[in-house]
Amino acid sequence: RISSWFSNVVERFASGQSKQGDVKLLRWLLDHNIVVNDLSQVSEVAPLVNEYRRVEASIGYPRSVNSMDERGVVPINYKLNIRGDVHQEGEAIPRDFLEVFSKDHEVQGSSDSGRLQLAQYLASKDNPQTARVYVNRVWSWIFGKGIVETPNDFGKLGGKPSHPELLDWLALQFVEEGWSTKKMIRRLLLSQTFQQSGEVSPQAKEVDPNNRLLHHYSTRRLEAESIRDSILAVSGRLDRSFFGRPIRPNRTKEDSQKRLFSGPLDGKSRRSIYLEMSVMQPPEFLVGFNLPDLKIPAGQRDVTNVPAQALVLLNNAFVLEMANNWGKRLTKDGSQDPAERIRKMFVLGVGRQPDDHELQQWLEIARNLAEPDKDFLQNEVVWSNLAHAMFNTKEFIYYR
Repeated sequence: RISSWFSNVVERFASGQSKQGDVKLLRWLLDHNIVVNDLSQVSEVAPLVNEYRRVEASIGYPRSVNSMDERGVVPINYKLNIRGDVHQEGEAIPRDFLEVFSKDHEVQGSSDSGRLQLAQYLASKDNPQTARVYVNRVWSWIFGKGIVETPNDFGKLGGKPSHPELLDWLALQFVEEGWSTKKMIRRLLLSQTFQQSGEVSPQAKEVDPNNRLLHHYSTRRLEAESIRDSILAVSGRLDRSFFGRPIRPNRTKEDSQKRLFSGPLDGKSRRSIYLEMSVMQPPEFLVGFNLPDLKIPAGQRDVTNVPAQALVLLNNAFVLEMANNWGKRLTKDGSQDPAERIRKMFVLGVGRQPDDHELQQWLEIARNLAEPDKDFLQNEVVWSNLAHAMFNTKEFIYYR
């Protein structure tokens, strides 16, 4: 009877008539090698299977882009909804560019909706505002704050540019260089302004306390994704590979009705850009460090310093697991001296060597955590605790 039960499941699958529950049994049969799903072992089929897999491996990862297709569509002028009521239609509004910005680039005579003409104008040399806004965004990514402090508002109510001539010059260079983000970033990183230190002179602090004139490089906190990626990288678990499907974030509670399922604690060690984002419940770790609201666009992220962030770094299961992983790696690094190991931790964790006072403090902590009269270089608990302490230093999540 068992043999017949198994055979019927396989036959229904082969004929495309599987019933509910057959999949679970088929998976069990495959996992226990009762049914072998390897056609390459069949002599007649092996060449075809191998050729299929060779061709399959050469095909790139599938990508899709949402777009519009206006071919074969008769363009129409949309009727005005009086007071926003879709049931009260007014006169049809001719297709055209917004007159408040320009009267010289009409799209009314286009044979389609006019969207293409509008896009071409917005990304042309005749409209410097697009380049100016984008360059300001790039500047804010590099320096933490844009030349215009309000990246979403270049209007009358927005902030005034600190260096208007510089913003215009960068916008012109951006257009002339083919709208290349890479070239613009390279230009900013090679500038003397970016290569300044974070030291502040008393005179500069008195004249420009908010550093709007950029007399030094301001101390900045890492973004939420960078904090998580840094913890993965320092612990030795970061997967640096590109592409792939999104990874579900780890959740303490699942909700099948909202399709909120939990993933591995470390997100399969993938970078945060590959974490699946849900409007109903974004990754909790990232939310703790000011992940923007997924429902609305954010030109600039909020940066807060609240007790909840310290609690995340102290108690979050992901942080504790990565600290344990780093501690295990440290006990196998071949160091013969605890001071040498602590220096390696500082270089890897905060990118510098510790001074003599810091070194003595961390050595004292390590000895206090270790058992008396025992070599603590191989004690994973000691070094996991030190790794956890390193994650909780301000310098780990801030840089200057």
